[in-house]
Amino acid sequence: MKKFMMCFLIGILLIGTAACGNETAGNEKAGKDEIAEKDVTAQFKNSVFIGDSITEGLAFNEILPSENVMAGAGATAGYIYEEYMDDLAGKKPDNVFIMLGSDDMLMPVDDPKASFESDLTKLINKIKEEAPGAKIYLQSITPVTQEALKQYPRYKGIDEYNKLLKELADKLSANYVDIGAIIKENPDLFAEDGVHFKKEFYQLWLKKLSESL
Repeated sequence: MKKFMMCFLIGILLIGTAACGNETAGNEKAGKDEIAEKDVTAQFKNSVFIGDSITEGLAFNEILPSENVMAGAGATAGYIYEEYMDDLAGKKPDNVFIMLGSDDMLMPVDDPKASFESDLTKLINKIKEEAPGAKIYLQSITPVTQEALKQYPRYKGIDEYNKLLKELADKLSANYVDIGAIIKENPDLFAEDGVHFKKEFYQLWLKKLSESL
């Protein structure tokens, strides 16, 4: 009986030790992940992000300070030019990241694509004027789910607009970054509407951009 009780107590002790070890390892991993996220975020301390509601999520989800984000729901290239460019010079950014086009597709004009090209070219030239030392990054328009595509047929033009963005990047000496790959690898990061994204998407987004700096 004594031997049985001794074995029983040793077994409990070993289980407890293993549990503590697993908890410690889990805490260490969480700590390392948090540090890694902070390291990535720190790289964008002197960067400005321009865009619509998707870009606005960087501030909404408290990934980046609001002063680093010039974005709003429904924003187009023309709107950004009119509303934000006067503030850009004072920020003196090292990098300017642009993600626009999704809402430009909706513009009630004869040729939305041509209008977008014209407005975006004007915007980029203005950025060069207001922040001559900044590197400019044109990001691809993010994909949507098939359900969202059925509900919002305009998104059929995403690939066509991304092709235009890539051509403009070459033409205007900007850097093109394909963000869509993140979603193709992590489709679970879509929000319920199939257009926007969960908070976890934003850290992967910044990590992708950090590789392009």
